[in-house]
Amino acid sequence: MTDPRQLSGLELASALRDSRLRTWSLVEDLTPAQWNPPRQLGINRIAWELAHVAWFAEFWILRGPHHCDAQGMVHAARPPRFCGPDALFDSARLAHAQRWVEAMPGRAELVPMLSGQLEACIAALPAGAPAATDAAQDPLYFHRLALFHEDMHGEAFCWMRSALAYPAPHGVTVPRLPVSRALTVPGTDTCIGYRDTQAGFAFDNERPAMAVCLGHFEIDSAPISAGEFARFVEAGGYDHAPYWPHEAGVWRTNSACAHPQQWRRGPDGGWQMRWFDQWLPLDAMAPAMHLNAFEAQAYCLWAGRRLPTASEWEHAATTQPGFHWGHSVWEWTSSAFAPYPGFTPGPYHAYSQPWFGNHRELRGGAFASHDRMHHPRYRNFFQPHRTDVFAGFRTVAG
Repeated sequence: MTDPRQLSGLELASALRDSRLRTWSLVEDLTPAQWNPPRQLGINRIAWELAHVAWFAEFWILRGPHHCDAQGMVHAARPPRFCGPDALFDSARLAHAQRWVEAMPGRAELVPMLSGQLEACIAALPAGAPAATDAAQDPLYFHRLALFHEDMHGEAFCWMRSALAYPAPHGVTVPRLPVSRALTVPGTDTCIGYRDTQAGFAFDNERPAMAVCLGHFEIDSAPISAGEFARFVEAGGYDHAPYWPHEAGVWRTNSACAHPQQWRRGPDGGWQMRWFDQWLPLDAMAPAMHLNAFEAQAYCLWAGRRLPTASEWEHAATTQPGFHWGHSVWEWTSSAFAPYPGFTPGPYHAYSQPWFGNHRELRGGAFASHDRMHHPRYRNFFQPHRTDVFAGFRTVAG
């Protein structure tokens, strides 16, 4: 199987079509009322998000060359053909609140808009062009960027459905974890991130590679399960943690970007877990999810352990047999999202640089993340209070 970051030609065209089919599958079943929910922090209007996905691909693939003005805003030489204007569909130009008040295209208008954009972008694929390691010289860079960008928004539609208590997407089931065990990782000098000599696509925040010196540590082989987190809740872990308020018998209070109540006591006194629009008996081997970074830290404080650094996580994921990651939850680390030494922003300047310093780094991949997004060097990032994303954690000692 071709590394998703090295897709080209017909395989890349197929992946772009696959991503678009998934995007539509995540919203096409929604009723008119579900299509237009009340404004909520952390969620975009569906029409805006669909148009934004198409605009992004068209802007970067079809409208170059690009240049950056004195304020750091990127402009394209060519006007939009399918998705515009830029002021409406560029997330860097239109604030989140404004996306809920501006007039948006209807469902019927979006279909030809997205179809025309997709086919034009695929037609623009270079034939047999070799990929370079430098984004400025790589003829496939923007096609790959658009692919991963759409995959990210597909996952965002999944957590939107969860946050709004809509039905789970077709075929999506509760993930389960293997039994966790302790993995001993010897101290070493290692390298994280992408080396400049490595071929294929890399996000700007993954470069340049960074040398780190790691001490000896022990790390869980799998993320913390719902059963393990239940023991923390029942032991009064929230009562003794300064990080997050709680209500008796309820695992979640309202906050900005908060997921709806996640656990509750059932009629028999046992825990129930919310799964999109359903309440299910708590599956002890499901990953604990919809946790913010402060709750993860509270658990670690209670358990006498800590969160891994991003460097420890990446090193363990790339060297330790039995290290289970991906396809369950994103995993909070203790690391602030920050540039590696020598960082240079990519052509899409707004991807990483604006978020350094006030976001926390996550690693791994969730059940809702497309397979292409699962990569041991991929750095996800959110503000630490976020609970709407499919996030959990694992712990470290040492």
